[in-house]
Amino acid sequence: MKRRELRVVVGERKVPFSAGQIVDGLQAAGAETDDALRVARTVERRLREDGNRNVELDALRELVAGQAREAIGEEVAVHWSQQTLPFVPIVLERRSGEPVAFSRRALATSLEKLDLDFKEAWSVAHQVEQGLRAEGVDRIAEGELPQRIALALEARFGREKRVLYEATLDRPSDLMVLEEDASMVPYSRGILARSLTAVGLAPSLSHHLAKRVEEALWREVGSEVTRAHLRSWILHYLREEAGDEFARRYELMRVVRKPDRPILILIGGTAGVGKSELATELAYRLGIVRVVSTDSLRQALRSLISEELAPVLHASSYVAWQAELLPVERQRAKPKRKRVVRGFQAQVLQLGTAISAVAERAVTEQTSVVVEGIHVVPGVSPGPIEDAMVVELMLSVEDEEVHRARFARREGRTGARRPSEPYVEHFEEIRMLQRWLVGRAREEGVPVLDVSDLDDAAGRAVEHVLDVALAQTEQRGAYSQAQAPA
Repeated sequence: MKRRELRVVVGERKVPFSAGQIVDGLQAAGAETDDALRVARTVERRLREDGNRNVELDALRELVAGQAREAIGEEVAVHWSQQTLPFVPIVLERRSGEPVAFSRRALATSLEKLDLDFKEAWSVAHQVEQGLRAEGVDRIAEGELPQRIALALEARFGREKRVLYEATLDRPSDLMVLEEDASMVPYSRGILARSLTAVGLAPSLSHHLAKRVEEALWREVGSEVTRAHLRSWILHYLREEAGDEFARRYELMRVVRKPDRPILILIGGTAGVGKSELATELAYRLGIVRVVSTDSLRQALRSLISEELAPVLHASSYVAWQAELLPVERQRAKPKRKRVVRGFQAQVLQLGTAISAVAERAVTEQTSVVVEGIHVVPGVSPGPIEDAMVVELMLSVEDEEVHRARFARREGRTGARRPSEPYVEHFEEIRMLQRWLVGRAREEGVPVLDVSDLDDAAGRAVEHVLDVALAQTEQRGAYSQAQAPA
């Protein structure tokens, strides 16, 4: 008896069912070949047992996902469900003429002109199509396709093959951005996505928008776009998919990354609250390349000034109060708030000049910098700074147990280079300093961020920097208008 032919209903079309295409799709979703074959055979058997010649695309998607989940795992099932299924044609959008279906055969034939044999050319074409489907792409701009082909060739055969392929094109395979100084740089989807994440978009939406912008530029503009034109497309899609507030913040982020004055971000907080982690993350999101720790400044001063001359400088911040006591007194002295704070303040004053020097150098070199450390005290160090955009933050961890646990995690993360024992032993003093620093910040109007959740704190820190930048920019604009001649 002749086996009845199975068909997949895709819209108004019916296309032949192929177990091989199921295997391709599962492989693109991360399945091993043997696992993919086993699932494909099970799916085909189930379809034939149902007795229906035609299967709807969505029903097939669910059937394969269920079998993959059971036989392979959840991750493969999810990736399968999110991809463009093999039975759905990928549309190639041309700048001139009607859209056409992407053809793996046509691509393989064209690649044979690069002295690839049939098997090699077909393999590259298959890799390109699998990559598109794995990303859920069902439409691609004509100009974007050569870039994907070039990357596949380079990954498989090396740079020489990519150059040979690009020589056959009548335009670059990369989308190029023309800067204001007439230099050209390749468009980077990753860099744009990172910038969009920095203004508060979820990573998935950031990558989606970066991809939409690239596709639109290839379709509407071509292989070369000015920086201003690129910015307008980004703002267009931001407003469309995220709203005016995110578009405003993106514009402001541009001001922050290329300010007319250097930005000086001052991050204070007691030991163990996560100052260095947040400073590094904040600098990364804002595109600031310099991060200075007051611990490093203190270490540099210690190498120049002996412990006999400056005992407070050579002590840890939380036990600086002991440095001025006699050895006999240290054995019986108890940490009291005033005594602990007084010793810490003495250390802060000794570091004040060095911290101010970092700020002055940033102004002189017109370079933005993040300064973090317990010695960054609102209203004390550094002093007033002109010709810079100054942003202050104070960090804290309100929950004592969360705070205590961080020292053990830091010990593990640093390979025991920063053992937790001294911090735990003097945890009472550390908490005293936190209460004093937080109180000082509130007196000076400096925001206090609880960093129990680092990602959340980093997002709020970015928002604060953008808010301060906006306020200071508007203030300078108002001042300039007031000073202008009538």
